[in-house]
Amino acid sequence: MPMSKGSGSDVFAPKGLLKILILKIATQRATTGVEIMDEVPRITENVWSPSPGSVYYLLGEMEESGLLIHVPTGEAGIKRYVSSEKGKLTLENFKLDAQKNLYKQMAMLKVLSDLAENKLVSDAISTLTEKIQVPS
Repeated sequence: MPMSKGSGSDVFAPKGLLKILILKIATQRATTGVEIMDEVPRITENVWSPSPGSVYYLLGEMEESGLLIHVPTGEAGIKRYVSSEKGKLTLENFKLDAQKNLYKQMAMLKVLSDLAENKLVSDAISTLTEKIQVPS
């Protein structure tokens, strides 16, 4: 049975993914918690919506750890954040790790598609896996 879009509780989001998505968004532009909560579903094709508690907790934690910088807006109650240099470096390091792990993740997706007996998806994943260059 296919998973329906918008059923966020059924979606597996790897630990730390929200932090990386926040860094990616905050590297592109100054952003608010509300904008992050709007952007993540768009990025994930509406299969995952992080909770407000998760987003705001991480924003505070990331600011405290120096990954984000609070940018004053002059608007009451609005806090915007941008990635610090430390945040940008963290994002770049994640990208390198993601490139190294992409092949492994594709292999696991193939196992899932095989178990689901979805030959079309399994064959497509095999084709993609052959094209992935694993960085050393």
